[in-house]
Order: sequence, then C-alpha cells, then structure tokens
Amino acid sequence: MKYTLATLLYLFSSSFLLSQTVLLIEGQEIIDTETGVSNGYNIPRTQVTALTFRNNSLTFVNSAGYILQAGDETPGLNNNHLDGAIITGNRFIWNGTDETSWTHALFTGYNINVVIRYNYLLNTPNGIQRKSNGMTDISGSVAYNIIKNPKVGIVVKGMNGVRIYNNTLYTDKTTTQTSRGLIDVHSNTDNDLNAPSTGTKILNNIFYTRYSTLSINVMDAASLEGFQSDYNVFYCESGSPRFSAGGVIKTFEEWQAMGYDVHSVVINPEFNNFTDFVPANRLDYGTDLGTDLSEGLAIDAVWGTADPKTARQNGKWQAGARIFAAETNDTIELPQNVTLIYPNPAYGSFYILMTDEDHAYDFLRIYDSHGRVVQTLPLGFDRVNLVNLPGIPTGIYTVSLESKDRPPLHKRIAILN
Repeated sequence: MKYTLATLLYLFSSSFLLSQTVLLIEGQEIIDTETGVSNGYNIPRTQVTALTFRNNSLTFVNSAGYILQAGDETPGLNNNHLDGAIITGNRFIWNGTDETSWTHALFTGYNINVVIRYNYLLNTPNGIQRKSNGMTDISGSVAYNIIKNPKVGIVVKGMNGVRIYNNTLYTDKTTTQTSRGLIDVHSNTDNDLNAPSTGTKILNNIFYTRYSTLSINVMDAASLEGFQSDYNVFYCESGSPRFSAGGVIKTFEEWQAMGYDVHSVVINPEFNNFTDFVPANRLDYGTDLGTDLSEGLAIDAVWGTADPKTARQNGKWQAGARIFAAETNDTIELPQNVTLIYPNPAYGSFYILMTDEDHAYDFLRIYDSHGRVVQTLPLGFDRVNLVNLPGIPTGIYTVSLESKDRPPLHKRIAILN
C-alpha cells in the first residue's frame, strides 16, 4: 500500500482476564494511490481484538478490493475476532476512475454487534457491508452515517438482525450505472452457502435519488422474514421512489401495500447542499429508538481528527443523520391548545403554530388555484414553524396541514411576493 500518514496513534494493550487485545486507531490520514487491487487498511484479526477505529480519513482510487477491511469474506478461524468493533467519525473517499469498480469501503464481514456511526462516505462504489453465513447481531447498529453517490450504499448479506437507523443516503447514479439499491438486503450464496438476512430493521433514514434507482432492494423472499422498514423519508427527483422485493420492482404505494413504510413519507428534505446534507427544516418523521441511539450528527458537524459534533434527539424523533438541536429560547411561553397559520396575507413567509395535540399535523402542502402542489414541508409540534415562500408568485393559495392519523386542515391564504 502506498499512503501518507498525517497523524498516527496506535494503542495496543493486553487484557489477561479476557485474553483480548485492545486496538485504537485514531486520527490517521491515509492516501492510497494504488489503482489496481488493494487490500485497503487491513485490520489484524488473528486474535480477539476490541477495535476502535475513529476520526480517520481514508482516500483511495483502487479498482477492486477494500478501503477499510475489518472482517472476513468467508468462514474461517479469524471470524468473530472483531465482534463489537466501533467504527465512528471517519471519512471514506473513493476518487477512482474505473466505473466497473465495486471497491468495498467499510467492510465488517463475519463479526457481530459492530457499531458503525457518524461516518461520511463519498463516491464509494460499495459503501457499508455487513456480511456472514447466518450470524445474528444482538446489539450494534449502522446509524447516523452520511453516504453520498454509492453504487450501493449499505449491504446486508447473510447477516441477521442488522439495524439501520437514521442514516442519510443520496445518489445521482442512473439506472445504467447501477441496478442496486441505496440499501440492499439479500442472502449470502457465496461458496454454496444459503444464508438469508432475516430481521433487518430500516428506520428513520433519508433516501434521496436523483434518478429512478432503487431506494431499498430486498433481493430474495427468504430475507423478507422479520424485515421491517418504516418512519423513513423518501424523495426521487425523477418521480416516485422505487423499491424491489424478490426481484419485482415496486412503487411506493405497492411497497406500502406489502406492509412496509406505512408511516414513512415522500417529501423533499430540501438539503442546503449536496455536501453537508442539512435539511431545510427538522424532519420530525422518525420513531423513538431509545437513549442509546439518541445522539445524532449536529447540523454543523464536520470531520477531522476529533469527534464530529453531535446533537441529541429532542421532541419528536427526527429522521436522517443530521439532528437539529433543541431550541433554547425559554423566555417565550407559547399559547396552548391552538393551531394557527399567520399572518394572512403573507409577505414572503408565514408561520404555523401547533400546540393542540388533537390537531397535530406532520407536514403541510401549499396548493395553487389549479390544485397543483407548489411546496411541501415537514412540521414540528409545540413550536413555531417558519414557512419561507421563495419563488411563489402572488396569489390566493390553499395551505393544507396533513397527517396520516387525522383529516387535513385547509386554510386559504393570500401570498404577496
């Protein structure tokens, strides 16, 4: 491997009680110029090791192989030696030019209970992989990661109980560039194995596709056993999000008819840009995952040699990797049990206040006089929601407050821009 090291910190120690090596790899900058096959940063695993791999930056251009190899491809004596590994706060960048590459960026095969959190993956052909011959995660998760422009973002292959929570996944790949999903779940049939991936849970994520590539792809019926997907945000610039179950393409409505993502929404998160992926507003569409998973990436988190800044979930659980922190203005006491849309007429923006639990809505749609949707935004309960109106012509519009759990509330409003 050809690379440069900006900073390097290894910490090895022995635990006589557990017969375990403790390995901390932190603050490295690795630039690999190998354009052929590379084994990547290959973690030693000949003995049981408590691995923490954090706040590193890895830039590769290889046409095949790995960026971080923290596991095995096949059953063997070194399996499970990295159980419980913590891989957090890293940047994985692939700058290769081989369009046929399936370089594995963050590979953790044949280890259970791995924690993969707060990582940023850029242009990596094959992003995060959880693979085995039927092992089962009891803990661990793939959570609060940002994955931009993969051919496939997260792969679950022959691993049971994998939890995929609060990630942001974006791709501008076309259907000619990839037939894979932002998340793929399938059996491991390598070397005559037949190990399905059962019990996968996909919750609170953002899926954004520019073209009609797949958001979620469950490739075989056996991997649908115990499969859960819900409370996600989907958006496709080219039409309806697409899914696949057992090789059959599904629309969002058909996917919901199978019992999946019944509480999820199709809505534009209106990212500030396609680098930082900060939504324009809170995306309060998630479900509470408990204290252990309540810390997400802050909206101003950056990656370097220190931990990315985090923010705790607050109020209704937010979807995606970036979390808006709780508002700290304690001097304003909001009126209770009201649902207000004001001012009317609105000059460039208006506000929505909801403090009545019987009239709590998840999002708004603004319709023009022809019944066309001109804007859609998520709403937060028990706070003032600012609705900006850029580019909307002067006219009379209908504001519709909507939720899956109750009839919509409509109000006519004059917009003066």
